[in-house]
Amino acid sequence: MISVPVLRWLLLGGRHRASGLAGVTLVTAMLGVAPASSTSQETPVRASFDWSTDARFGLDANGDGVIEIENTPEFVHNRAPGSCPGTCPPLRVAIKLFAQPTSGAVGLPASGFLSYEWRISGPTGSGVYHRTGPGLDLFLPEGDHEIDLRVRVRLPWGSVTLRSRGTMVVDDLLVVAIGDSYASGEGSPDVARGDGVARWADSLDMGVRESHSLAHRSSVGWPARMALALEDGSRRTSVTFVDLAASGARIDRGLLQPRNGPAIPAQLDEVERIVQGRAIDLLLVQVGGHDVGFSRVIRALVESDPQLNPFCYETKIANVWASAADGVWDRGTRITYDPPFDFGCEPVAGTRSVTPGLDGLQNAFTRLASRLQRIEIEQVLLVEYPDPTGGSPDGGPCDEILGDVTAPFGFHEVDSNEQAAAVARLLDPLNRLLQDAAAGNGWTWVGGVASTYSQGHGYCAPWPNYGYPDEFEDAPLLFRRRLNFPEGWYRPPGHYRSSPLLNQGPVSWYRTAGQSAALQGPSPRFLTSGTLHPNELGHGVIALLALTAIAAGD
Repeated sequence: MISVPVLRWLLLGGRHRASGLAGVTLVTAMLGVAPASSTSQETPVRASFDWSTDARFGLDANGDGVIEIENTPEFVHNRAPGSCPGTCPPLRVAIKLFAQPTSGAVGLPASGFLSYEWRISGPTGSGVYHRTGPGLDLFLPEGDHEIDLRVRVRLPWGSVTLRSRGTMVVDDLLVVAIGDSYASGEGSPDVARGDGVARWADSLDMGVRESHSLAHRSSVGWPARMALALEDGSRRTSVTFVDLAASGARIDRGLLQPRNGPAIPAQLDEVERIVQGRAIDLLLVQVGGHDVGFSRVIRALVESDPQLNPFCYETKIANVWASAADGVWDRGTRITYDPPFDFGCEPVAGTRSVTPGLDGLQNAFTRLASRLQRIEIEQVLLVEYPDPTGGSPDGGPCDEILGDVTAPFGFHEVDSNEQAAAVARLLDPLNRLLQDAAAGNGWTWVGGVASTYSQGHGYCAPWPNYGYPDEFEDAPLLFRRRLNFPEGWYRPPGHYRSSPLLNQGPVSWYRTAGQSAALQGPSPRFLTSGTLHPNELGHGVIALLALTAIAAGD
């Protein structure tokens, strides 16, 4: 049976067969294209085409609920696992082309009336493809591809060929992350430990999976969140994401050379091994905190207490700032006594520099910049460190932070005076040095992180609340322990892309010591390593600021 549109076409076409124009005019009407002129003998009727790419990042290929981060040459070059024993062939991207009109668009039967011819020429040659349907799947190299599409519409008295020409840009963004625990996702494993062991980022390669676990590398980290946003942002562009950030990394011991401790290779050596000369579109960098002794400063401030050590407290604090500056961390104190009642304290000089410190950070970044010149990189992003001290929307400080490290006793904490000194003597100078390094090397600076965090999103702000189970709500107030119900205050992303609660009032963007012990262990809070790192909300904010910095540069 002939459909109504085809019957109408037949009747009108038979009536005006002499001129041949009426049939073509009807085609334009059916395609929604108006003729250029009612008197023209050549009505410009055109087909059209569009394309998309297969998503490359954000996948859960093994269905275990955790996103894979595949740090392998095969993944970077879109090859089957294990298929590159030597050098991988150049990248080819999976492209889905689709044409208009389709049979349904013009009211024709599903087959037999339309055929499609694609003529495609690109960086590595040309080809002609014939299809009876509007779709075409190809693997193509990156670059500009000229498309000449011809759609043949068969009519009862002949045929009409609709044509479309244009340029298709095949683009897969290679995004690589390097840096320390603030980039790796420390404190926010992909799967909380529960009664077992916390799980970090996934991979189909066992060696890569073990590396993620050693590095405390998570898809919660802001680089992964940023890559997800780029992947989701355009169906015409795919994203290949490589994450080599590792907890504890410094510029020299971590990025340029292997770090101390677990056997994790130098990050930039791994970058070169994995990308194999492929140009990196975005290199995401957050490093410098361990170079100035972040963890050492935190430990010293928590342990120093004027009530417990009234004689040497001020001297110990002065030693902290001196060590953060020059990297000499074996300074000490000695109590002095002048009879009969005059007790005092004097510093004991240190002898060994173990970190670059603020004084050596500029030279460390010079070494990093020199090393990066060996790699083809389109754009480098260097990210500011956040401020954990803001407890209210107006930037008012927390009364204390980190008092839960020694829970339930709480004898030690970082009080408001120590917080202010840490911002002035460590955080602000560090971020200024990072900004200078970005400007001096032509990198994109991602600022505004510290100021955004300080406005009611510090360590002492209220926890996120995603909703607690009935078991928690029904328990007597005295026996409600939020730490026993991580689902109430922690939401790892997995396939979950957005960041809830960002537009609410004060809410913490930090992982507390108790939360870190509950999520990743170990149980003693002073031993867990996720304390004072961004939580999933904090990482989402940094990802947003990084994307904003890229957009501003465009």
